[in-house]
Amino acid sequence: MEYAFESLGPTLRYVVLAFLLVFAVAAMLMIVLFAALPGQIAKRTKHPQANAINVCGWLGLPTGVLWVVAMVWAFTRRPASEAGSLASNDLDAQLNRLEQTIQQIEKKFGA
Repeated sequence: MEYAFESLGPTLRYVVLAFLLVFAVAAMLMIVLFAALPGQIAKRTKHPQANAINVCGWLGLPTGVLWVVAMVWAFTRRPASEAGSLASNDLDAQLNRLEQTIQQIEKKFGA
């Protein structure tokens, strides 16, 4: 039993080996790019927790669950009022209202 390409046997093995190596390197490169994607998106959009999103993306690499969480997290951002960055005049107004409420309670209960 003879093969039509029997003379290409040794050369064909090297070609196949080269293709396998290129494919393995390309697959590893794609995995690294996908793992870093949430962190890159968060840094580009100047997300406040960009470093945490980057870590979550890399830790989610083995399972994929945390990677999805990192992707969603990278695209979400809380408004400034909910993020705890209130202006000082808002804090002063809240403090004044609180003091008035305390004074009203003290008058009411005679403390």
